[in-house]
Amino acid sequence: MATKKSKRNIYFFIFLTVLGCVLACSSIITNEYLKLVVVMASLCIGLFGIMKSLSSPAPKEK
Repeated sequence: MATKKSKRNIYFFIFLTVLGCVLACSSIITNEYLKLVVVMASLCIGLFGIMKSLSSPAPKEK
């Protein structure tokens, strides 16, 4: 079972990834190049964080 901290990290990175997708589809950022940089950075950080959180070993229970 995952610890509360690791679950919180996974939820944070999922939120960051979804936020990147929302920014890609919205017109909040008008400059296309800035939008591309912001979206790609949030997606890369989000997906990397999810992969790292899921690949960490679970604590052993006694």
